[in-house]
Amino acid sequence: MIKKLTAVFVFFAISHSLTAQMSVDKVVGVVGNEAILESDVELLYKDMQIQGQLSENNPKCEILSMLIEQKLLVAQAKFDSIDVNLDNIPSMVDRKIAATIAQVGSKELLESYYNKTIEQWREEAIEFQTEQSYAQNMTLKIGGKVKVTPNEVERFFKTIDKDSLPTLPDQYMLLEIVKKPNSERAVIDAKEKLLTLRKRIIDGEKFQTLATMYSEDPASAVRGGEVGLSPLEGYVPAIRLALSSMRVGQISKIIESEYGFHIVQLLEKHDENGLVNYRHILLKPKYTSADRKMGFARLDSIVRKIKSDSISFEQAAVFFSDNEKSRTANGLVVNFDYRTRENRPYFYKDELNPEDFKAIEHIGVGEMSDPYTAHESGNEMYKIVFLKEFIPSHKVNLKDDFSYIANIYENKKQMESIKAWVERKSKTEYIKIDRKYKNCPSVQQSWVYN
Repeated sequence: MIKKLTAVFVFFAISHSLTAQMSVDKVVGVVGNEAILESDVELLYKDMQIQGQLSENNPKCEILSMLIEQKLLVAQAKFDSIDVNLDNIPSMVDRKIAATIAQVGSKELLESYYNKTIEQWREEAIEFQTEQSYAQNMTLKIGGKVKVTPNEVERFFKTIDKDSLPTLPDQYMLLEIVKKPNSERAVIDAKEKLLTLRKRIIDGEKFQTLATMYSEDPASAVRGGEVGLSPLEGYVPAIRLALSSMRVGQISKIIESEYGFHIVQLLEKHDENGLVNYRHILLKPKYTSADRKMGFARLDSIVRKIKSDSISFEQAAVFFSDNEKSRTANGLVVNFDYRTRENRPYFYKDELNPEDFKAIEHIGVGEMSDPYTAHESGNEMYKIVFLKEFIPSHKVNLKDDFSYIANIYENKKQMESIKAWVERKSKTEYIKIDRKYKNCPSVQQSWVYN
């Protein structure tokens, strides 16, 4: 798809030697010693067309600009020896192919649309995704250097047109106490089965195969147990603790979380930005109706203790709750925001489990709900929640929403930093572009090959 050139003059030789009938393979750009082919632009154009992502402006100009930027980032990433795990790319591409086939209707329709076999498209997509992975990691490195101060945030807020500020919906801060069904036999059975699976993997069977067959996490089981690259701090404490001390490729011992029991294999870890990827097998204890009744009865006894003032809600959460993550925070339920990669103590209504919202809908701040049954990640559990704080819907302001504004400003500064880096790099790197793109806004006329 993207051919490496050994000398700059190859660009001119190839550009002139290709016939009109072979224009799909025409070299339309060179960045450093890397060529951009017409087929690169066409492939991305068709991808964006299928996904409904084409802009109203000249989309091929935007694609060319993106490819130039990506080439610059990739070259720097390789020069800086940025760590990139490429083992997951083929499976990532295969998932994309399967999703696209499902979207267009059939393999034959997809091949006809791209005028390529699935195998040809897959090979090109793997090569492009490899470059994109280098570019993304380099972008994280550049953007990660940006930090903002409170004074900068305040100055930024003063420049915003106040009429353009969004209105935030109601926000809720909750404490919780969770009890699970109780059965030692069910727990032992789940652990023994997981130990058997772990031994089979160590003896040579593929983790991916066994995860697909046995894992009770449906979202990752279809991907061979792979969770995907995400911030380490977003995971539950037990898994986060295990991953932080593991080596890439290592398989963990049994890990217990509120979701059940896991074995985990670390796939990649990026210390510079806190991102990790792993695969796991999740097994859940199989409880009987008697086990469930016992769990709810234990919650009832906790409620009686709180109502009699013999213990506070926070103390009861620390002593009795079965949710490890909230128990270690005095019962506070945290909302991990994947956009900002931060834990927020507030939830909007649509971020809450519907069963949790129903429990707090008719109680006031400082009040405790009645016990209720909830379901999370396929698990049945029994809960009481305490409405710690309620923030009614309001227009964004500096006093109440400082972290919200700071995140917007930090993202803006990061984008500016990356843009400035690209502009500086484009002045020192060799770039030549086919004249058919000479009117693209991002193309400097000195780049155009006449």
